[in-house]
Amino acid sequence: MRNVFLSNDKISLRCFESDDVSLITKWLNDADVTRFMFYGQKPMTEEQVGELINSQLGSDKNVVLMIDSCESPSAIGFCGLYDIHPTARKAEFRILIGDKNCWGRGYGTEVTKLLTAYGFDRLNLHKIWLGFTSENISAGKAYKKSGYTEEGILRDDIYRNGRYYDTVRMSILREEFYRGKTSFTP
Repeated sequence: MRNVFLSNDKISLRCFESDDVSLITKWLNDADVTRFMFYGQKPMTEEQVGELINSQLGSDKNVVLMIDSCESPSAIGFCGLYDIHPTARKAEFRILIGDKNCWGRGYGTEVTKLLTAYGFDRLNLHKIWLGFTSENISAGKAYKKSGYTEEGILRDDIYRNGRYYDTVRMSILREEFYRGKTSFTP
């Protein structure tokens, strides 16, 4: 039985397990999966990915979870709230849907909503922000569906595949999230 932390009808977010490292290594070395990400510039070994995960999990400033689909026997991605700032009460949201069969099926929106609710209801955050390359249209749609608002564009912010890409920065404030929404229920 997987150690589920948060869930809804479509997905569950759970703690990392040792067998997740090989799956994440596969995703981070897949050019299609990392096309819009900061990762993927260099190949990574399982050992390097394990160290990366352990450093993220070892920090009390991060909440990092694996994504399981109710329809899939294995994990489909990972997500988290990073650099949680206790005074400013803000954090960065990140997500990777590594299973290409799950792209375009609404999992990103589900994860975004669930983890955002957790951030406001359980961590008492005031603001959650995120960034994505302007070419990643589906990410922008998922974040807008989840209530995030564009804050601005960081021009020529990421260099990938022989060119520069703009980064779109979006955020949601606590009061925006609660406007017309119910709070998180475990």
